[in-house]
Amino acid sequence: MSRSILKNFRGLRALVIMAPDAGRDTLERTLGKLGLEVIIAESPALPTDSTDIFDVVLFDADDGADTCMDAHVMRERPLIAIIGSEAPSRLARVIRHRAASHILKPVRSAGIFTALLLAVNEHAARMRHEQEMLALRRRLAGRRVVMKAVLQLMTLCGLSEEDAYEWLRREAMERRIPMEDMARHALGDGPHPGPQKTRASRPE
Repeated sequence: MSRSILKNFRGLRALVIMAPDAGRDTLERTLGKLGLEVIIAESPALPTDSTDIFDVVLFDADDGADTCMDAHVMRERPLIAIIGSEAPSRLARVIRHRAASHILKPVRSAGIFTALLLAVNEHAARMRHEQEMLALRRRLAGRRVVMKAVLQLMTLCGLSEEDAYEWLRREAMERRIPMEDMARHALGDGPHPGPQKTRASRPE
């Protein structure tokens, strides 16, 4: 299923980290016309935790303006690099920050909307991907716990694989807890000792 593309940026808060020049004025004016609330900051005056209140960050990649910002916070926001030099060391910094888009100097009004559109939507796609990967890793970890508990029940209780799995499933349903939690109980990470201690719980 295709996801909608965010095209309206009205109300978003943009942090621009850039020294005063005509390009910065153009950037501020154009972003304002697009409906964004723009805050200008020069890197020496920027608190390291101030990006929490912004939705998108635009930074000058040529003067090291990004070095004052916390790397973790930078990864949590759509980043747009403003690039004037193709020096490998400066471009490497842009790559390390995983900037989602860029604007070339001299900054002109044309292209700013495109850069913003790409950055915001690319960042949203990255965040969705990371959440999906995290959910998959959690599911995989849960399945490993269940299989470990099944193997332990088979060894300690003399159950078949099917009976051990069914016992875990039934106990989890009766307690209204996830099966992964029941598996941890059976492994000794929780209060329940397993079916070998309760004859009524043991499968027939």
